[in-house]
Amino acid sequence: MSTPRALVAAQYLAPGAGGIAVVARLTAKVLGRIGPARGLSCMETGAFRVHDVPVRGCAGSRLGFVARLAVAAARADHVYHDFAGTLRARPFAALGGAGHAAWAHGEEIWDRPRPDYADALARADLVLVNSGYTLERAAASLGRCRRVALCRLATEEDEAPDAVGPADAPPTVLLLGRIDDGLPKGHDLLISIWPRVAAAVPGARLVLAGGGVGVAAVRALAAASPAAASIEVTGFVPAADVEALWRRTRVLAMPSRGEGFGLVFIEAMRRGLPVLSSTEDAGGDLVADGVTGFARSRARPDAVVDALVDLLRDGDLARRFGAAGHHRWHERHRYGVFERDFLAATADFRGA
Repeated sequence: MSTPRALVAAQYLAPGAGGIAVVARLTAKVLGRIGPARGLSCMETGAFRVHDVPVRGCAGSRLGFVARLAVAAARADHVYHDFAGTLRARPFAALGGAGHAAWAHGEEIWDRPRPDYADALARADLVLVNSGYTLERAAASLGRCRRVALCRLATEEDEAPDAVGPADAPPTVLLLGRIDDGLPKGHDLLISIWPRVAAAVPGARLVLAGGGVGVAAVRALAAASPAAASIEVTGFVPAADVEALWRRTRVLAMPSRGEGFGLVFIEAMRRGLPVLSSTEDAGGDLVADGVTGFARSRARPDAVVDALVDLLRDGDLARRFGAAGHHRWHERHRYGVFERDFLAATADFRGA
């Protein structure tokens, strides 16, 4: 029997393109390790490689993506889509009889999903769900699907970085992530409470790093803050410069309301940093409250202030939480664990 051929179809596959692209790369990495695999990117240009998997870009042409997907899927045994949006092209890729799997991440499938997304997932041969939180919150939509499997996410690395543990000084809180309309990751909340944190912790700094359509709005909020001098809004940070940001950080804070998983939390845990999440999305499940950090409701800003002040003032507490998070990353969220779980979750699909 020949080794099954796999195709990863995604909007983006290159580094620096957001969390869904990370999941697409994780998928490609596993598939490339077990057999022949290729990638197809809708929005990126040219040919490149991801974890030794060759990828062809369609330069933002949806028509080109659909046409190339039809050809590539006819040569594949299994197609893995990064999310329901790319899965909508499945009807144009029917030749060859490949099976189609897709990831379900969060808001796109929670509560009242777009009908075209829900319909596409209902026709998939397998839907991979990234967290128990999304599995529960999207239960009504996922109930229409043929087969659903939980597969929690991980970092792309198995190894810890050279520097592990909170930075000593100055006491810095980092929010690293794309800045979208409506500021769902909690940029506005952190800016609003920051004057109280800065008053309680002399020298404390808030760094808001990431690109996106909401950068101008965040810069305006930061400039209007009484604590503006201690708030830094970097905008987009090139991949080569991200590690330097982590090395400045005492606490990773993202009191978000729309995370289906929260990859930045496990990136912080890999680096031995304590984390602060909200309780309004999957971050509250990923962060072990009082063990690896604090999970606090966005509706209780005083509690968010207290948590940040405790972590910035108490170096022993920050180091203890960071060490516990690092252990949790090693046990649950490094690449080798993901590969094992992904292969188990897709075993029947790949065998069909």
